[in-house]
Amino acid sequence: MQKVLVSGVSGYLGCHVARELLENGFCVVGTVRSEEKVKQVRESLAAYCRDPACLNFAVVPDIRAEHAFDDAVKDVDFVMHTASPFHFDVSDPKTDLIDPAVNGTLGMLISVDKYGSKVQRVVITSSAGAVQNYPEPSILPDGLSELDWNTGAVAMFQALKEKTPTMMAYRASKTLAEQSAWAFMKESKRRFDLAVINPSFIMGPVIQPCTSIASLATSAKIVADFYTFATKTVDPMVAIGCVDVRDVARAHFLAMTVPGASGQRFLVSSAPFTHQKLVSFLCKQYPGRQYASGNSVGVPLNTITAKSKEVLGMGEYISFEQMVVDTVESLKERSLVQ
Repeated sequence: MQKVLVSGVSGYLGCHVARELLENGFCVVGTVRSEEKVKQVRESLAAYCRDPACLNFAVVPDIRAEHAFDDAVKDVDFVMHTASPFHFDVSDPKTDLIDPAVNGTLGMLISVDKYGSKVQRVVITSSAGAVQNYPEPSILPDGLSELDWNTGAVAMFQALKEKTPTMMAYRASKTLAEQSAWAFMKESKRRFDLAVINPSFIMGPVIQPCTSIASLATSAKIVADFYTFATKTVDPMVAIGCVDVRDVARAHFLAMTVPGASGQRFLVSSAPFTHQKLVSFLCKQYPGRQYASGNSVGVPLNTITAKSKEVLGMGEYISFEQMVVDTVESLKERSLVQ
């Protein structure tokens, strides 16, 4: 049975990627930051793991450290690199976002190159934030595509440094990390190949270890905060795409197994997303609660997902309405919200 290394397996997406692999008959080695996480993740994935021997772990305390993944990549057939910071608790964009994203990605590739003698393909989680180059127009007139790169966020970070707004610093981190990965692959002929997934804003059911709303992944926490009225006002400028975490996990699996995915990046997105759209749907689906006020003025650009369907065979994406409901209901099941 083939074995897949999943970095960041305790995370929102990483846990779903491991679930997808286990359900499709692959063994998983997941990286976690501490031994404490091992039991928690094992419990979270127990329902999807028919053979406990197919789920193992490697402790990687700091993905920024040199040689962090050297041991973890040995004796695995594929690598899913999902570990990368996405949070708003940022004091220094370079230290908190840029360095972990770039060094973690390059560190993984260097480790695979040196010690992952069996690795056939690495799949890296990037972001649509590495694609949308606001306020510049997209290359294709119909909307965002894999041809676009967010060079504007990188330029802003290089100009503003520690004063870069957090969301722009995050987008710069994903852009720089992905560009570094492609540059590494082009430096010389590698024994393995690379595919990249660029998801938009991720929603959908939570299965990873979490004990409070504060411990949720940033994107799931945004939904929770609107549902619980912890967020009182919409951000009028938020206008992006969104996609279900299960679709993103499926895209990773297909990018790993479909031969034609080699050397490609794939935008995955289901529907436009604004705070006002989220609040309006929550009001309809869960009436009688208090929700944030305000209107959105930003208009999401269309995201062209034809490549993910034609090359990966993604099919129809889960709808906006279904992903919101499944996010909220999963939080209810865990008694994180009422």
